[in-house]
Amino acid sequence: MEPWTTDQQVQVIEARLDALDALDVSDDQSARDAYTHLMTTVSRINQLTARTQAQAMMGAGAPVDEVLEKLRQWLDRMLGVLKRIVENLAGATSFSVSVSTAVSVTVDFGNP
Repeated sequence: MEPWTTDQQVQVIEARLDALDALDVSDDQSARDAYTHLMTTVSRINQLTARTQAQAMMGAGAPVDEVLEKLRQWLDRMLGVLKRIVENLAGATSFSVSVSTAVSVTVDFGNP
């Protein structure tokens, strides 16, 4: 089986974000489910960006600028979903997103 192309990976990530946008996040359990879905999507994004960066370093024709533009769009979409997740996740008070060589997402909880 051949590895996925960049276009195929982009399509999978966008389909996951579409599904995430469509999720009804209205209580603690649905927020937990959405967070799990989000983290799997973040993992896919990190795989794609790492692969794209590696290809660019080897001189391959990886569309780094296109992937970075997509990353900006995906982060905007994730922020909207994270707001809904934190609003409904029991005990959650805030969230943070960090972007460097990879994307990381954390949800903060208040004092027990």
